[in-house]
Amino acid sequence: MRTMNFKEELLSRIERYKDLNLINKKPVVKDSTSASAVLPFKLQRGAITNNGATPWYILAIIGTNSVSPQIFKFMMDTGTIDTWITAKTCTTNECKAHASFDATSSSSFVWVDQALDTINFGPWGSMKVNLGIDFWSLTDINNVKSSVSSDFWLSQLYSGIRFEELVQDGFIACGPSGNSSRSNLLFNLMWDSGLLLQPFMAYWVDYTIDGKNVDSGEIIFGGGNSSKYDPATIITLDIIKDIYWTSPCDSIVINSKPVLEDVFLIMDTGASEIKGEQAEIDILIAAVTLNGALPIQPENDPDDYNYPDLVFNFGKTSSGGVGQLVFKPRQYFNYIENGPDMGTWQIAFTVLAGLGDRNLTFGTNLLDTLYSEWEYDTSGEFLSAKSIRLAKRL
Repeated sequence: MRTMNFKEELLSRIERYKDLNLINKKPVVKDSTSASAVLPFKLQRGAITNNGATPWYILAIIGTNSVSPQIFKFMMDTGTIDTWITAKTCTTNECKAHASFDATSSSSFVWVDQALDTINFGPWGSMKVNLGIDFWSLTDINNVKSSVSSDFWLSQLYSGIRFEELVQDGFIACGPSGNSSRSNLLFNLMWDSGLLLQPFMAYWVDYTIDGKNVDSGEIIFGGGNSSKYDPATIITLDIIKDIYWTSPCDSIVINSKPVLEDVFLIMDTGASEIKGEQAEIDILIAAVTLNGALPIQPENDPDDYNYPDLVFNFGKTSSGGVGQLVFKPRQYFNYIENGPDMGTWQIAFTVLAGLGDRNLTFGTNLLDTLYSEWEYDTSGEFLSAKSIRLAKRL
């Protein structure tokens, strides 16, 4: 869900960190009740707010404390390279609204670099962080426990309403590359440790927009869940070798008219909106509102209005043709369940300056209607992105 001037800042940071011996160390495996496994971690949902972030999270423990384990809510974010947790020493009201990691309460915590660094979150503001290492422990839905040591950022300062409305206490980076941040990529560590059967990560959720039914979902490390999708509907996306899960898109069509062509989609489980530069967002909003004839904040369910479908032509079908995904109006609006805009429908198109021309995020407002499987390329020194398979969720 990283919101920032993507390429310039990240490439600069990558170059800055490359020569440091602390980057991407081989992990220390503390314990695991299974090796070479498929690990389905339970996704839970918090309230949807209007901050543009997904409400989904998993639970994970950081550190060693047998008396009082430190358990946190983490966003599983394919749109970031930075794994971070709110630090106990952060004293802003926004930090205090979240559970925070107390480094002094973990017997296994070690500082890597206490000098403050800055992570830019664009319209959210910036975050001051420093670097530590400790054990991360996760338990899947079958009670299989895994634990690896990982470098991660401790957030010492953040502020602003968007951070305050964040459901999670931190992010677990699920970006495509393990060679792009001083914080570690957890999937990469678990793969290197031999904990995972296949270099796949899968994501699916099942929920109602108004929250009336019980919500459920999984993010799966090491494999997928074939019972959750229709194999006849698979669309395969080739991923550009970059620092994000980015796929070319032939066209976005509204009312049978291509409104954007030859764009790039950043597949982002951390975002709850389609985000892009002002020009692209203006085009999309004008098209779905019929040039302002329909409201961007409808009073009722968007499906009750005459909004058009949103059509993406991208990827390849099993027969080699261009894939197509069609989204109904309800899927490109968000119903806000908490915060100042609680009880309203908000159009899920947001300007993100610095993303770059013809780049758009493909967020969970769309991904949550699908089953997705993310494949890593294991042929290099570090994992990198290979492909994503999208399919109709059963």
